[in-house]
Amino acid sequence: MTGVARDFLKTPDTGMTQLVLDLADLETLPETLKTQNAFNANFDALILNAGYGQFGGLEQFSHQQIRHLLDTNLVSNLFLIKHFLPNFKKQGGKDIVLIGSESALQGAKQGAVYCASKFAIRGLAQSLRADCANSDVRVILINPGPVDTPFFDELNFEPEQGAKYALDPESVADTILHALRQPREAVIDEISIQPIKRVFKAK
Repeated sequence: MTGVARDFLKTPDTGMTQLVLDLADLETLPETLKTQNAFNANFDALILNAGYGQFGGLEQFSHQQIRHLLDTNLVSNLFLIKHFLPNFKKQGGKDIVLIGSESALQGAKQGAVYCASKFAIRGLAQSLRADCANSDVRVILINPGPVDTPFFDELNFEPEQGAKYALDPESVADTILHALRQPREAVIDEISIQPIKRVFKAK
């Protein structure tokens, strides 16, 4: 098992191979995918969770901010799938899990750029599913609502405190495992998972 992240400072040591990499660096990513041994192992599943949130009116974003958010949330995922997909289709018995968002289902005020990136992830999952239908490659989309992670650290709002207002990360992980554990003949196309209550507050 290999994990990729900008850092692993808060990640427990589970024996997973940890590869420090900024997936938003698209200038170097194709060559890294080609030459880094960790990306050329034989994997059974690819779970794509790269992304961050930034909100505000579109006119408040700089061109660089728009590009960076879309590069991280969307284009890096496209690059990764492009790298793995030929072998996945050739070998069969593989899974691609894309982490979308509730923001892939409905646009929201102050969310033009972020929602656009997540709507695109949903369209990517649907198109890939059609492309892979005859290759024994399952494509699964998970759309979480607010999750109790550092996602909100740099934002000016956050969910109310408590398990009723934000999902535990383990709940999302369990949802992914549930989808992966289905018989190969079955695929869960899309799952949306929400906390039981939805209340946000300004910081």
